[in-house]
Amino acid sequence: MMYSFLLKNFLLPFGDKFLGGGLPKKIKELQGLTRLSAVELKSLQNQKLGKVLQYAILHSPYYQALDISPSADPEEFLSKFPILDKQTVRDKIDQLITKKSLDGLQAVMSSGSTGPPSKVYFNKEEMAATRAVQLTWWSWAGYEYGNSILQTGVNLNRSREKRIKDIFFRTKYIEALKHHEDEMLKELHDLRKKPKDHYVAYASSLYLFAKTALDHGLSDIRFKSVISLGEKLLPNFREAIEQAFHCKVYDTYGSSEGLMVASQCSHGSYHIMTPHVYLEVVDENGNEVGPGEMGRVLLTGLDNYTTPLIRYEIGDLAIKSKKTTCDCGMELPMLEEVLGRTTEFLKTPQNKYITVQTVVRVLKFFPEVEQFTLIQKTENSFQLQYISKEQLDECSQQKIKESFETLYKESFLFDFQQVELLPRSKSGKFQLIINEVHENV
Repeated sequence: MMYSFLLKNFLLPFGDKFLGGGLPKKIKELQGLTRLSAVELKSLQNQKLGKVLQYAILHSPYYQALDISPSADPEEFLSKFPILDKQTVRDKIDQLITKKSLDGLQAVMSSGSTGPPSKVYFNKEEMAATRAVQLTWWSWAGYEYGNSILQTGVNLNRSREKRIKDIFFRTKYIEALKHHEDEMLKELHDLRKKPKDHYVAYASSLYLFAKTALDHGLSDIRFKSVISLGEKLLPNFREAIEQAFHCKVYDTYGSSEGLMVASQCSHGSYHIMTPHVYLEVVDENGNEVGPGEMGRVLLTGLDNYTTPLIRYEIGDLAIKSKKTTCDCGMELPMLEEVLGRTTEFLKTPQNKYITVQTVVRVLKFFPEVEQFTLIQKTENSFQLQYISKEQLDECSQQKIKESFETLYKESFLFDFQQVELLPRSKSGKFQLIINEVHENV
């Protein structure tokens, strides 16, 4: 209790003076906004939408060139903007940003799950707004200032700001790129000695840790809650995680470009963070679908003026909820389901797991690979099907193979196949990895 008081009233304000951005104020404001009525929330969203659209056509060279005339109605104004795809963001980021200098800005890389990663820029206030949404979502999962956290991520080389954040928020940060059973068992045994209050991680990481705990009969590891991010949380994942760690899983949905879309409340509803983002779910013709219908996700950020992302298509499918009220009391609108890419696992001969995040992070360094699917053919042979303007040369193929071998300290056989179309799941989504060897990892 004492540390919670110190963190909220002294450490966070002190850290904000050092780092900037106004995080404590933004958290307080956002938590107040989530208690507004549906009418008030819609009014606020439209006000912020009109403001960011007007700013974009005045200050972003990309949007200036489109010669879009403003409208008094923000939603009518929005409909005049074309859908923004990831290739355009990658190719025209210099025209999208509204600042003449990158000094003082922070670059955020997309995950690269739908092609080469793109880069989006934020100033300190905009980054704080994104962080405020995250902490608000954590509060829905029972997080209180001072609670301890176990978190997995793809980059252990934490920046100064993130290292300070980890200390303040009592966070232990571990690698998510590869999971060997021995490494997971070590972390699980550490948790038995030094428990953490909350576990925040990619869905695949959470599942693998839970599966390992269940397989080895480690039944005394408990969290107050588990928070899933970054990947589709499959039903069997949720079941295993809740069984292993004796708590509820709270799933979150956002994009790695800093757009925080929706999170589950205590009643399991996915509430859309309308003060932060404008969400459209559209059909193939770009028309809004009705409640209960599936469509393509388009996002418009309401807090990032440095890199305005307007009607940005992130490659996901979602279903709008038919519900208009939730027992949690919040009147934020809801999504029924997010249909992300099916998360599977590949397993090496030495029983190490290759996850979607691993493959994405390796191929991130080969931008000539625009899209890909990695298929495990046998215990140690893999086929990389890829879309690229030119065929990968032998040097690039060897470097990709060596990247996986260095990461896992094993030898693999790799076959590379340039294709025009990649395999899709029944929902129409690209499958980033396909396991033809292990039916159930």
